Amino acid sequence: MNAATLTAKRVIHICKGDAYGMHRFLAVVVMLGVALQAMLVQPVTADLSTLTDAGQTDALNRPLVHWSTLNDGRVLTVDNMGNISVNAFSNGVLSTQWTVFLEVEANHARIDTAQSLLVVAHDGGALVVDMSSQSVIRNITTVDPVDDAVIDGQGDVWVVYFAGQRRAVEYDASGLTGASSGTIASGISAFEILPDGRMLLASYNTNIYVENEEGVALSTLTEPTEIVSELKVVGNSGFLAGTTGGKLLHYNTETMTPTTLNLGHSKQVTSFSEVGDMIVVGAKQGKVSFVDASNTTLLHEFTASGDIIGTVHAFTGQFHAVGVTPSETKIRYFDLDSDLDGVNDSQDAFPDDSSQTVDSDGDGYGDNAEGTDGDAFPNDSTQWADTDGDGYGDNAAGNDPDLFPNNEEQWSDMDGDGYGDNPSGAQGDQFPTEPTQWDDADRDSYGDNPNGYRPDACPNVNAFSTVDRFGCPDTDLDGYSNPDENWSVEDGADALPNNPTQWMDGDGDGYGDASDGQEADACPWEFGNSTKAVSPNATSPKGYVAVPSFGCIDKDGDGWVDRSESPLMEQNPNEHYDGDSDGVGSNSDYDDTKANIQTQQDHCLNDKNDTSEACLGWRDPAYQAYRNGVAEGDTVLGYSAWNTSLSVGGNDDGGLAVDEDILNQVIVVGIIAFAGLTAVILVAAFVINQRKNVAEQKEYGDVSRSLSRNTSMEALEGKAGMSAQGGVISDASWDDDIEQLNFDESGDGFDEMAMRDEGMIGDAGSMNYDEESIESIAGVGAASSVEPVPQPVETTSVPEQGPPIPEEGLPAGWSMDQWRWYGHEYLAKFGKN
Repeated sequence: MNAATLTAKRVIHICKGDAYGMHRFLAVVVMLGVALQAMLVQPVTADLSTLTDAGQTDALNRPLVHWSTLNDGRVLTVDNMGNISVNAFSNGVLSTQWTVFLEVEANHARIDTAQSLLVVAHDGGALVVDMSSQSVIRNITTVDPVDDAVIDGQGDVWVVYFAGQRRAVEYDASGLTGASSGTIASGISAFEILPDGRMLLASYNTNIYVENEEGVALSTLTEPTEIVSELKVVGNSGFLAGTTGGKLLHYNTETMTPTTLNLGHSKQVTSFSEVGDMIVVGAKQGKVSFVDASNTTLLHEFTASGDIIGTVHAFTGQFHAVGVTPSETKIRYFDLDSDLDGVNDSQDAFPDDSSQTVDSDGDGYGDNAEGTDGDAFPNDSTQWADTDGDGYGDNAAGNDPDLFPNNEEQWSDMDGDGYGDNPSGAQGDQFPTEPTQWDDADRDSYGDNPNGYRPDACPNVNAFSTVDRFGCPDTDLDGYSNPDENWSVEDGADALPNNPTQWMDGDGDGYGDASDGQEADACPWEFGNSTKAVSPNATSPKGYVAVPSFGCIDKDGDGWVDRSESPLMEQNPNEHYDGDSDGVGSNSDYDDTKANIQTQQDHCLNDKNDTSEACLGWRDPAYQAYRNGVAEGDTVLGYSAWNTSLSVGGNDDGGLAVDEDILNQVIVVGIIAFAGLTAVILVAAFVINQRKNVAEQKEYGDVSRSLSRNTSMEALEGKAGMSAQGGVISDASWDDDIEQLNFDESGDGFDEMAMRDEGMIGDAGSMNYDEESIESIAGVGAASSVEPVPQPVETTSVPEQGPPIPEEGLPAGWSMDQWRWYGHEYLAKFGKN
């Protein structure tokens, strides 16, 4: 309590005691004068010898690493778990106002000169906390534990490694600046930065090293003969150094010369603070020393408890000492009689109120009902007033407290948000257990406070979205709200508001990105309209199976994923698979397992064993000519129907329209075929007749060689070689090498059609030359059962020479005459040319 406050209290007390003889006006004038005086009053130095240990006033169940008194009188604390608290400090008791939980193993903490930034050094680095926003604004992570950290005049952070790196390193908002101190080989025991930017690094070798901001050594202070454990800048041109042996050195920053003081004990110095013209030095085992700052002389010493990390001083001289042990923090009070009521402050229940001294129920309100803050309930330690008369005490911390002492409809506030738990009363809370919400206009259970917990983004609509926004329409009930004019898909709204299993559609193609949802987008990185993909499958009759695949590129719009379709099929909306890779899709390809079969025509022309009506039609040029000549829109007859129509008149019954040019061609070909067949028959008859004549000559005596029976005639009679060595041994040898001439070569369709038109043959297939011999066709009797050697047909001259003889020689049993006549046929038959 400062002198001005004490004087004001005294004036009030005098006014109260003499109330019947003085006017209230005079009391007001006196109070204004006292207030004006308070602005000019400086802290007083009490007679330290009159202060006594009044005992412990408060305790924390954890050790603190930092304690400092802020400019507004509140106390800043940081514990070893990194919990930062700003507290009111009254009568030696801390009352927390706000806390930031860093959850780190804190080693040290410092606040900058403006008291706006706090830096906390911990085992994993350093954290900078903005005091106004109560938030971490910078996080510096390191490999080695950080023992100390300081914010310099430019706002940069110097982290200090006492061991390990054994140096100080600078960080700005972007990270390492590259500036650092030199490495202290013996390790660092304390660190400080002077106002001009010079760094002080105390070492375990008892020296103090002075360096500039770039880490360049300026000087070494060797005066400490003990390890320096604490450094602190004091005044405008000095700094303090405390040692592990209980010494204090007060340096001049210009000359760097110290004044040394033995504190009267041998305990390690742990803290410094300035009080008026005094320096308060804290040390281990509760030692508190008051030193005259002007001449560095010891004024008085006290013993509290623990290692002293801070003190709190009153204007009238009393103070609190804060000491820490490995497990807790204790606050002890060194007291005087502040209110001058004759009762020592440690014994006075109201040390700042001269009208009260006793508090029987310990509720902070004096038993003197006539005094200041008299207790209306002296036997109830939790309550003392009930302003609104609702039966609940005005003390919010008491039993059945009335947290709304001026509102008879409210008394409790479970969440402490200032709104009563009675929702139907004035200032009623619709969310009695949620401190950030109280109103709910649309009654959808989402609060109207936009900055509170689960705020209602649509406060006037009773709706129930829960993910991107709270309390907005959600048609498919998947938690994501429907997009509206104020909230788009880009903001987080449901891209697929009618699909409860999908809500995101990154490529905007209408298929959701959730892989386990309905119609999941198989290609969420690209816009596509596919619905299925080709998956090759050897066991499938088609060679593939269709698998669902939504949202991939499908340029031809056939529903199939382009990249899954066979080459070139992605460009054809009617095709998607090409099993034989012939460039024709399986939907169009007659046989997709064979690259050379693409149409039914390809199949029929390659598979002679297929005698289906369709294949017979494809192999019949006349039928194909008919099909090509059918006018568009006219009925096209099948192959069998077409054949039938020919036999019954064609055009009259079947509506067949035959092109006149084609008909003329067919007639010409038919005439040629008829002439050829007649010639064959005549040749066959001539050959048979010649055989008969020769046989008669042999049978009736003309068996000797003569000029008329040369080797060529023997060959024609099937008895070649009879007049010379060698020759054909038997007709069987001839049969092994050359078949009889086959005059039944299949025509091109026009021959048959022509003969049919001329009435020479009946229906197609009624004449089979493979089944009847040439003799039967010619109308003569069958030849001998022994196949004759081929006989030359009648010609005007004998061939001068045959074709070239094969390298292996004449066929077995052949003569040169035979070769001249039939060698060409032999080579054609057996692929020799």
